[in-house]
Amino acid sequence: MTTRENVAEHDPPTEQGEARSWDAIAVSFAGRIAQLAQHRRGDLAELRRMDPEAPNAAVFWRLLAEEDLLCHGSAVERKWALVLHGIALMTPTNVGDGDARTAHNGYMPVGRALFLGREVQPASGFYSETRLNRLLTAREEMLRTLLARMFRMLAAGSVSFNWREMARFIFNDGYDEVAAEEARRRIARAYYQAERHNASASIDQDN
Repeated sequence: MTTRENVAEHDPPTEQGEARSWDAIAVSFAGRIAQLAQHRRGDLAELRRMDPEAPNAAVFWRLLAEEDLLCHGSAVERKWALVLHGIALMTPTNVGDGDARTAHNGYMPVGRALFLGREVQPASGFYSETRLNRLLTAREEMLRTLLARMFRMLAAGSVSFNWREMARFIFNDGYDEVAAEEARRRIARAYYQAERHNASASIDQDN
């Protein structure tokens, strides 16, 4: 299990010697994986095929080593594997030459992305309310399983969202319950705000 002590002790330093947050590193990984989509598609394919519960892709270990993230134990490694697997799945590959798009969209809350998908005004939630409820009540291994399925669904719909927020959701599960609950509530708020806005827009169009 991830403990408060080992996370606090081993947060990787920046060039200025200050601790660099793991959610910031996740966003950085999104940019680097987008470059894999342009120049090293074999590595991208490995991350997409990788089982996050038993990570074995060389590129996974290489990326963690480059950020000094190999000193936290297998539980944290599985969470990083899920993050990198999800980013790889959601990274577009059908873009023009030299145009690397990432899975990260800092302006798109996770919950809003789950409701809208790629639609401006969907008829219903892209990610159904039933799925959302299951996701937000799941913990530990079941949560990781549901997230891996969700990432594939979002990838099929070419959906991007804020990976800083998603990383916090993943890393706080089983570690900091207060922060984990706030992450769940943040997703729920954004989802239902998007639903309400969508319903209001539909009413305005009908009038």
